[in-house]
Amino acid sequence: MRWLLLVVSIASFSVCYVAKSSTAFGIAVVVGLVALVGSFLGFAQERIAATARPDAAMLSDKDIAALQSAVRNAKKNSPAAPKA
Repeated sequence: MRWLLLVVSIASFSVCYVAKSSTAFGIAVVVGLVALVGSFLGFAQERIAATARPDAAMLSDKDIAALQSAVRNAKKNSPAAPKA
């Protein structure tokens, strides 16, 4: 879809170049800008999705609470650092 929007924006700007009337020019500019913004957002969304972790890989609330309690217990059970 993002590639199609990019092609539409290029074609629309090409129509702007050869337009004889101001109405055709105005419509082509609007379509070109909308398609260009849409393709930009599509490419950005794909880039973000490529680097994002899936939901299955994220920790649940129970896992986070267990890790926090394990860290607290490790701090309580570790000997205090000598003061210099």
